[in-house]
Amino acid sequence: MKRIIILSGLCVMVSHTLARTTYQVLLTAIRDDLLSQSNQRAGLLATVTFVAYMLGVAVMTQFSGKIEPLVTLVLGLWVCLGGLMVLTVAEDFAQLAAGVALLGSGSGGIWMSVPAIATGAVDASRRGMVMGFLSSSIGFGLVLIGQCVRLVRGFLGDDGAWRPLWAIGAGFTAAVLVLVLVFMRPGATEQSNTKISLANLRQVDGWVPLTLAYILFGLVISGYAPFLGAKLTEDGFSEGHVATLYSLIGLSAIIGAVSLGRLSDRIGRRPVMASAMAMIGIASLLVLTGREPYATISAVINGSFSFAFPVLVTATLRDQVSDRAFSNALGALTLIYGVSLFVGPLIGGAIGDSSAGFDLLYLLVAVLALGSAGLVLLVPSRAQAR
Repeated sequence: MKRIIILSGLCVMVSHTLARTTYQVLLTAIRDDLLSQSNQRAGLLATVTFVAYMLGVAVMTQFSGKIEPLVTLVLGLWVCLGGLMVLTVAEDFAQLAAGVALLGSGSGGIWMSVPAIATGAVDASRRGMVMGFLSSSIGFGLVLIGQCVRLVRGFLGDDGAWRPLWAIGAGFTAAVLVLVLVFMRPGATEQSNTKISLANLRQVDGWVPLTLAYILFGLVISGYAPFLGAKLTEDGFSEGHVATLYSLIGLSAIIGAVSLGRLSDRIGRRPVMASAMAMIGIASLLVLTGREPYATISAVINGSFSFAFPVLVTATLRDQVSDRAFSNALGALTLIYGVSLFVGPLIGGAIGDSSAGFDLLYLLVAVLALGSAGLVLLVPSRAQAR
């Protein structure tokens, strides 16, 4: 059981840290090197990642009833490895787009598989803690990425270096792939006639407000994290300082995700999810100050709560939907949620390039986070749910 959970955590580091977060850390350097300093083009690449992620999720959702989660997991790792290799040698926008597209689609395959494998290895009373561990793996990976960026750039004497980071990520992914192939042996799951539909998602009490809250959360995270570095560098922060803040977000997530997951096992998902979104709203408002110590406080709050929210939503589904039907329900929810991930970076980049700038962006992010918290309160509590 422990071996499966640890390997699942390493896979999540690939799917979320390397495939979906590293670009955010390197965005400013890539933008200035190959994208003519355009925030909109940088945002477009983030959108390409999310669109590809949705395609990966859609394929997994369609065939989740017929394919073992382990098979999809291994395929996702191979695709991510290919994407990282492309990004290592990318020389123009098209090659960057191809690389992040491969990363996004591979990430979708991994994430639609790992929660089913990991939660299937424990009993129901520990699902929140396990999902919290998976989320903390993302945070731990972000800490490593942030410090790796600082060390590699310091070693090379180049504050704008970004290709070597993708090469290091490719090596890590290859190692994880080998470990999974050799050591991961989850039990077989029951086949089912699933397809892309809302049938399994509708089994969850309060699925409508939960889905709407998740959509708003998507807009929040696609506004806060991708443009944090651009906002703070405009306010005079150095690249090294920004990289450290990203590491701090990840460090906070390591503690916050597991703690909030365990807390939700005890008192229910709803109060923890609502509180998390309210705190994310506060973190967004603190970014508006553009100075310390508020930027650090914002990073700590955001890391502690934003990484926990998706896994708490996932645990809410797992409480009422089991086996491969769970992967199908999670896939359906993620596809709906993907609408916000598609438009979020484009909107954020457009606002950043406008006269209002990033101040307006982070104000809107705060409002959306509070709106999401209100929707979560409409979800029946664990005692009310069937």
